[in-house]
Amino acid sequence: MLTYKSFNGAGEEQSSPVKTMKIKLNRDMRIEGQHTTAGSTVELNDKDARYLIANKLASETTAKPKTKKSNKSVGLDKSDAKVGTRDES
Repeated sequence: MLTYKSFNGAGEEQSSPVKTMKIKLNRDMRIEGQHTTAGSTVELNDKDARYLIANKLASETTAKPKTKKSNKSVGLDKSDAKVGTRDES
């Protein structure tokens, strides 16, 4: 595996920082072993993101990656909201 390193002197080595990019996927695919759906926004390393953009599998975006929604009703005993039916007008 080829790695890039810079020398700081006195025998210290430091790896170059990994650049990331936010992209919006144009189709379903697997990224880093996880299934991702079309239209979702992911943050990916610069090299892989540019490859997907060049092959029109993704487009660059500045949006934040989607996060899983949490269940905000956890811990509530019962809801005060009343749900009507179509028969009731």
